[in-house]
Amino acid sequence: MSRRTTILGAGLAGLSAGHTLVKGGETVSLLEKEDYIGGLAASFKVGDYTIDLGPHRFHTRNKRVHTQVEELLATNAHWKNRLSRIYLRGKFFNYPLNAGNVVRNLPPWLLAKAFLDYLWVRAKNAVKPIPDDCFQNWVLKRFGRTLYDLFFGTYTEKAWGIPCTQVSADWASQRITLLSLWDTVKKTLFRPKNVPRTLVSKFIYPKHGGVGQIAERLGEEIRNHPGNSIQTGVRIKRIRWAGDKVTSVEYEKNGVVRDEPVELLVSTIPLTVALELFDPAPPPDVMKSKDTLRYKAIVFVFLIVDRPKVTDDHWVYLPEKHLRVHRISEFKNFSEFSAPEGKTLVAAEITCNYEDETWNMDTPALVKLATADLATAGLIQPHEVLEGFVRRERYSYPLYDLVYREHVKRCLDFMKGFTNFHSSGRQGLFQYGNMDHSLAMGLVLGEKLLRGEGVDHDKLLEEEESVDG
Repeated sequence: MSRRTTILGAGLAGLSAGHTLVKGGETVSLLEKEDYIGGLAASFKVGDYTIDLGPHRFHTRNKRVHTQVEELLATNAHWKNRLSRIYLRGKFFNYPLNAGNVVRNLPPWLLAKAFLDYLWVRAKNAVKPIPDDCFQNWVLKRFGRTLYDLFFGTYTEKAWGIPCTQVSADWASQRITLLSLWDTVKKTLFRPKNVPRTLVSKFIYPKHGGVGQIAERLGEEIRNHPGNSIQTGVRIKRIRWAGDKVTSVEYEKNGVVRDEPVELLVSTIPLTVALELFDPAPPPDVMKSKDTLRYKAIVFVFLIVDRPKVTDDHWVYLPEKHLRVHRISEFKNFSEFSAPEGKTLVAAEITCNYEDETWNMDTPALVKLATADLATAGLIQPHEVLEGFVRRERYSYPLYDLVYREHVKRCLDFMKGFTNFHSSGRQGLFQYGNMDHSLAMGLVLGEKLLRGEGVDHDKLLEEEESVDG
């Protein structure tokens, strides 16, 4: 008889793990809080519009994950040439930065200041090395003060809501593709063979149904194998344990409480949430570490705009402080089938904290705020906005402060003490990875559970090269 694995969370990591186990002949039961699957990589249909939760595009150097997605999407997959830019001072700057584009867009005096700042910080670093002890120092010593202030520092503080001196250097090393200003110049001018300037110049996106089609197809294949289930609208109440084993999961669905015995448990729900569910509670030092871990929430404001297109970009960063919106994405540029002819839809992202003033703003106020910001930036006219609606996501960005690593390790070390429990995925590991990382984590965890050995799923993101968001 096959072993039964219970999986908490039906985002990409949970679905990928379940899919791998099912293909290996095992039985899985997925429990999902929302009434849909896919997590942050879900898609939704609103009238004639298909929306994602911000910009998503699939790209990977992992051949097995690439093959998996191509097989899942089949004829629904198509390749796109990525375009994302920074909109600053009324001009578009390519992102990742391109030296030629920066030279054309910056005033000569500011350009000269940027290069002098870079030379100064490199000389200073040669005399007394600047430690990579926070986001600010990591970027300053590689790009100089001027470019840091223009492109990196302002945006990061705006998105995270804390000073860059309090943001871990991990955020920079994981999310900034280019290594320095000199690296930017070299890759712009010389374009070394077989070394792409960015890891994501091309990506796969579904023609129909949004990025959520990857999750939907994984779900279909799991359900198509008898004995497997995916339940949505489930509220997990307790994770019971004794000794070195998790024994059962108590959950509620449609007002009915069930206590499901556990042979093997995989959790892809937020790390802090999972720890709160353990019964009995974990040791005090673990819970204290759990309490230090924070997430940034995002309010997504979707604006239906009465024009064929706002920009040519898949997404645009808006770093300027006077704008509350920090990034927009336009789904029609991902797929022409996501919006009707002559209209487009823009997703405006506003980071916040759960239950703060922004989180609690009503829909009309948020639509007005986003419309005003985009109009101030010169991207739209207020009268072009026909309609707006809002979605809120509480667990969007794990907050990489200066001490997060030690607290994450303490929490995960407690969980690794169980012989039949694994925490994985972006949420379960408190890691800011991309779609391919979540899929890869689920795949290699599933394979390890099938074989009893294999790659460590929780080390995948650390071993990857830097990728930009």
